[in-house]
Amino acid sequence: MAEIPNTAIILALRRILFEETDEEHKLSAVDLIEKLQRSLATNDAIDKKRIKRYIDSLNDSGFEVLQEEEKYGKVVYSHQSRLFETYELRMLVDAILSARFVTEEQAKNIIGKLNQLTSKYIAKTLPSPITYNKSMNHIYHLTKVYIDKIHQAIDEKRVISFKYGSFGIDRTFELNRNGQEYLYHPYGLIWDQGFYYLIGQKDNKEGLSNYRVDRMREVEVLEQRFKPKDYPIDEYLHLNFHMFSGHGEWVEIAFYDHGLINPIIDRFGLDADIRKVDDHTFILKTKAIIGEGFFNWLRGWGSKAKIISPPTLVEQMREELQKMNQLYS
Repeated sequence: MAEIPNTAIILALRRILFEETDEEHKLSAVDLIEKLQRSLATNDAIDKKRIKRYIDSLNDSGFEVLQEEEKYGKVVYSHQSRLFETYELRMLVDAILSARFVTEEQAKNIIGKLNQLTSKYIAKTLPSPITYNKSMNHIYHLTKVYIDKIHQAIDEKRVISFKYGSFGIDRTFELNRNGQEYLYHPYGLIWDQGFYYLIGQKDNKEGLSNYRVDRMREVEVLEQRFKPKDYPIDEYLHLNFHMFSGHGEWVEIAFYDHGLINPIIDRFGLDADIRKVDDHTFILKTKAIIGEGFFNWLRGWGSKAKIISPPTLVEQMREELQKMNQLYS
């Protein structure tokens, strides 16, 4: 059998380092020799000195190979720099799976290509999330870091701790419960209406709940593990994440409780046109998506919300309320 050219060995070594090493996974010279011989189907002698020369060549070409010394002087090598950070790959996977115009087969194909941009170990941790919708806006600057931590906790079934807050009528952010930490069992992340939501179970409490990730602070993955319970997550999502369907139209709605400012900001964003009227009332002006979902959402506030304009929508709501009144008469 003809001797394998150095170029072929270097390319094979590059592929092994790219696919099988990262920050957590490293290979010794002996490991690399064994994998090279298996990959190239050869028994040709490749000693440690040759491996070191090949690694120097890869570094000279711009493919960074890190050398570290572990316990007892063992030297290991790894390639850690990637075109995309892990959290960026996860966000790309989430975006692909959220696109309704992408078929299941196309999604699998694209995600398979994304998996090739990192090590095989990190690729296995990329999420297969529940349904996501639209892009993220108005997110806290550390949200991308928190998303990565939460995905890690979900994958490893670890409890997380975090603090949670909300906006006041003046749109300043304040922590809930005087900054007390929440302990939480994370089940999954959902991307809905431009925001990431964490779905899971509060520590020592039954049932599912959700938290907006961009309103979370000081997220940490703990050593403590948990065993997920068999909750009907699909049913929970159906009841709690409903998108309006219909046509867009400018509306003004008066809300008679300042406590409603957070759900309004959640739905319409921090940049929404919100005007304080008095100590109890504020008015929202926005281009809402009008349809059955919108009216159901508005009716859910009962006497705490009222459409002010346009007159056509005021009349529609009045007629609907009259019908409801007849049902209960």
